Order: sequence, then structure tokens, then C-alpha cells
Amino acid sequence: GIRTPEPIAELEAVMPEVFAEFHRNTEILERTYSDMQDIEFTVQEGKLFMLQTRNGKRGGEAAVKIAVDLVKENLLDRESAILKVLPEHLDQLLHPRFPDVEGED
Repeated sequence: GIRTPEPIAELEAVMPEVFAEFHRNTEILERTYSDMQDIEFTVQEGKLFMLQTRNGKRGGEAAVKIAVDLVKENLLDRESAILKVLPEHLDQLLHPRFPDVEGED
């Protein structure tokens, strides 16, 4: 889009009813697809429009964390969650990484 998105916490503070509807929708989508979702939406004139959703992309570390979270939230059983962690995710975990220096001054 042409606009820079604001943090989702700001939506909760500015438009609590829209945030509550968004939160309900995201829970339905995650239950339906049994996976973490990458969701595009917009708010126009105080009305929420859900534009699209897809299973979210993730790196190795995130894949493991999301699989664990999906089991904790009773969205998947352990076996199904393990199948969400792909061989390339495990490969990423086994190789050294450069430290994250984005936030450092």
C-alpha cells in the first residue's frame, strides 16, 4: 500500500471496537487454517476490511516457536505441529548466524 502501517497496539488504543473485531477475525482464521497467518487489512471510515490472509512465512527459529505455540493454544496436536517445521528450518538452526545489530547504536 501507499501508507506505512501503524503498530497494531495503536489500533487498540484509537479504535477499540475495530481492534476487537480484528482480534476475533484473526482467532477464527488461525483456528480455520491451523497456522500463523499473515493478514492484510485496512480500516476506512471506522470500518474494518479484511483483504487477504495466507500462512505466514517464517525462518527456522520462528518455525519452532510457532509450532510450540500452536500446540499450547490447542490449534494443533504435537505430531501436526512437528510437520510444520520443515527440513530447511532445521538446517537454518544448525548453522551459525550473524548477530542482529539492527537496534544497536
